[in-house]
Amino acid sequence: MGEFRVHHVKFFDYTPSAVQCIACDRSSKSSCDRLAVGREDGSVEIWSIKDKWYQEKLIPGSEKRRVDSLAWVNGRLFSAGLQGDVTEYDLMRCSAKKSVMYGSAFWCMQQNHAGTHLATGSEDGCVRLFEILGEGVMYDRSLDPEEGRVISLAWHRSDEVIVTGSINTIRIWNVTTGHSVQRISMPKVSIRNRLAPPDTIVWKVAITSNYTIISCDSTGKTQFWNGRMGTLIKSFLSHKADVQTLCVSDDEKSVCTAGIEPVISQFHLVDKDGSGESLTWVRSRNVSERGHKVGHTHDIKALVFCGDNVVSGGVDTNLMVSPIEVDATHQKFKKQQTPQFKRLLPAYPSKSRVCSAPDAQLLLFQFPLHLEVWKLGSTLTTEGTDGESLPLSDRQLKLLELKAKGEHVACSAISRCGRWLAYSDVNRVRLFHLTHTPLSLAKVPALPSGLQPAHLMTFTQDSEQLILASQNGSVQVVRVDSIQPNLLHTFPPTEDSITLLTVSTNGKFVAASDNKGNILVYNLTTKKLQCRLPGYNHQPSVMAINPHTMLLVIIYTDRTITEYDFLRQGISAWAKKLNKAGHHEAWLGRREPITTVTFDPENRDRMLLQDSQAFYVIDKKKPLPTRYDKLFSRGLGSPPQGDNQQHGFSICQKYKPLLHAGYFGKPGWLVVVERPLEEIYENLPSTLPEKKFGT
Repeated sequence: MGEFRVHHVKFFDYTPSAVQCIACDRSSKSSCDRLAVGREDGSVEIWSIKDKWYQEKLIPGSEKRRVDSLAWVNGRLFSAGLQGDVTEYDLMRCSAKKSVMYGSAFWCMQQNHAGTHLATGSEDGCVRLFEILGEGVMYDRSLDPEEGRVISLAWHRSDEVIVTGSINTIRIWNVTTGHSVQRISMPKVSIRNRLAPPDTIVWKVAITSNYTIISCDSTGKTQFWNGRMGTLIKSFLSHKADVQTLCVSDDEKSVCTAGIEPVISQFHLVDKDGSGESLTWVRSRNVSERGHKVGHTHDIKALVFCGDNVVSGGVDTNLMVSPIEVDATHQKFKKQQTPQFKRLLPAYPSKSRVCSAPDAQLLLFQFPLHLEVWKLGSTLTTEGTDGESLPLSDRQLKLLELKAKGEHVACSAISRCGRWLAYSDVNRVRLFHLTHTPLSLAKVPALPSGLQPAHLMTFTQDSEQLILASQNGSVQVVRVDSIQPNLLHTFPPTEDSITLLTVSTNGKFVAASDNKGNILVYNLTTKKLQCRLPGYNHQPSVMAINPHTMLLVIIYTDRTITEYDFLRQGISAWAKKLNKAGHHEAWLGRREPITTVTFDPENRDRMLLQDSQAFYVIDKKKPLPTRYDKLFSRGLGSPPQGDNQQHGFSICQKYKPLLHAGYFGKPGWLVVVERPLEEIYENLPSTLPEKKFGT
């Protein structure tokens, strides 16, 4: 791996927002292609399941909008919240498209199975129906009002019946007449040695095709009801506190519930005697237990089935993908073996929120509502032992904090010299000139009129141009100036949102990639398309242009590495050799996508790759690992014992989770930005107390 001196940064206090709701996109033939995750700060994430659970899009939040419910309808995404509106999102521009305000707060929302209407449950006790049109949604009508707020609702598969949950009551509605046809009153009971609150809150309801209603409530119970008769079928005291969410599998034979107690319980519909007539619901096992290594640590607010997995999220900010039991015996339920693995999807964004200005020894940190610029510490010590912390002659210093106004920051960048700072939200781009001595920040007042809001931005190496990936899919080039910046060129829009953007160090070429996997290289000198790269069955997670060789290094979401010569329009010799030998199983077996690629300023054949759990150094001059080689050693790049020859792949797992890692300025220096999960958990609200053995 080599010897490095590392700027170990632990003062980026980025804290993700809690998960509020989750929705699956089932518009294609497969069960679920995309996942929408709504967070407490109003942001919405789009995750691609076929791309190895990759966060492909992020719709920035807003102080004006809450996201309490999400719904997919034929590939279109809608949200509702307590601010009382239904919002449709423009997935190309990654912004809110159109909102319909109705005044009363919406506690819940769900689409019907035909994809023609949305139903919302309101604070004033009404269920309101909205018709889905080509240009948006339009209020249709309301069902009869009831007493108290409507906290949860669900459509029957026929779309003729809606079931709602409120305080102390479950109601069944005829959608055609708008009248309630059945009412179920919830009993007041105690929760294991403590009295229940005066009212029972029905947090979530679902209804199966045979009119079985499933409810979860504030008494810790999961209950199954006969929807035709209004009678109780089965009741389970499944949790120690409120059960806030549930989900039903596509075959309606499995149910999962969770809530304030961070445990996911599963229930199965089984046939007691094999006749097909003696069906009953039984509790099988806990899909996920408490604890951050095997499950959630805090309240679980959202659950959704996705194939043979259940996806959960809540206050601890992480998404958890847990395999579930999908089979039950005909005559007697048998517990299957524990699933081999669960997958934790950390709440860190897939695009780095750290930007460096190595010439000025600065780092830019992007938060949702502000930016911070820090000057790194320095040391006069030139020698030390492996792993030793060197004494600082100058400590790190926060130079400035720049606050955004209302809308969340979508992207940001700082120039290599540290004199230019830019950011964009969903409405506009802002550019600032930073003077170091004395320290001052001046906003550039007049930006070009044709400049569009951006998803991504980066400065050229000479700090003279700002390259932006705009909301409409075009790449724009701006010559920066403190008085009158100029829009030099706008390249035509791509097919989908641009997710990756990189510029060569000589400032002549820009590479951009969109969500459909198209990779385009533009020539900034001729202002024309240089080439379009061959397609692949996964989208790229990161790419960068090697400053020594002008080769474009691309790493896809399945961790496949390739290197493309866009000047000669062909795969490089090293990439051909790698493709022929095949990627090592241990490399492909790691789940985290690569998010950063940087290149050694002195060695043209060495590059550094980073994911959330480790960083890797690849030396192309060294032999490729064979299938019999141990790919990664426990040390910082030392060859595994017994190897006759060291291969070119090394790993460092000392720092994690990583927000950024890469070469920084002077040869032999790295900057590593770490944000341990334990520090995030310390800032979260308190969780349900757990009695310890012996206390």
